[in-house]
Amino acid sequence: MTRQLAAAGAVFVGDLEQGSADERAWRSRSIAPSEIAAIMARDSEGQTREDLLRRKAVGAGRPPMTNPHQPGLGWEKQPELATVFGTQHPEYEVVTTGYWVSIDRPWQRCWPHRVLVPTGHNAASGPAPIVATLTFRTTRDTLNAKGWGPDGSEQIPLARYDHHQWLLDTCGLASGYIVAYSGHDDETRTYRIGCDDEHIIRLRTAGREFLRELAARTRAPSARHPNTSGAAHDRDHDPHRHGDGAYQ
Repeated sequence: MTRQLAAAGAVFVGDLEQGSADERAWRSRSIAPSEIAAIMARDSEGQTREDLLRRKAVGAGRPPMTNPHQPGLGWEKQPELATVFGTQHPEYEVVTTGYWVSIDRPWQRCWPHRVLVPTGHNAASGPAPIVATLTFRTTRDTLNAKGWGPDGSEQIPLARYDHHQWLLDTCGLASGYIVAYSGHDDETRTYRIGCDDEHIIRLRTAGREFLRELAARTRAPSARHPNTSGAAHDRDHDPHRHGDGAYQ
């Protein structure tokens, strides 16, 4: 992150290096947008709920890609898509950022692809307020084949909807944008989707249940990795648990 930002419902943690001890610690005791679809038993890029439970129980996150920016996966399109979006929406400044954690529910975390702040914000007046998120989705297939609806609609794949709502809930935002790109025919569609309170309640409920199950599993001796005796949750020292042991 190159400038000071403020989110209505989250605090900035930092630019944590993927795979570092700090990053693994955050992953082991919180839920990211990329994980909530698996928790909801959707097909989230091949990750199942049980896979996620097992990895977190031993203090391990999802194995990183060997080279996530290799041509064909679409990662290399993000700067270009961000530039095009900024041109089409001059009311926003498109900003890169880092790790954010919910103020009210620190077991919710996110790392938005980009965030949007009002154009012309005076840095002397304080941190720039984040008003929306900007997420990129790329595919080698057609967008129709992947379940993406017409440009400008709110019809997106359910797993992506889970991701988007968790992102908005973590940051405390009313809406955000998704840009979907197809490498098959070079088509781009943009969606602006608002906060869905009823859906978010279902996601939070599933997230709490997942963390309770994770806590029970990590307290069991069989859940501990033989070489990481400290990987399991220590109930008395878990900052995300309240005095009654419940995730709020």
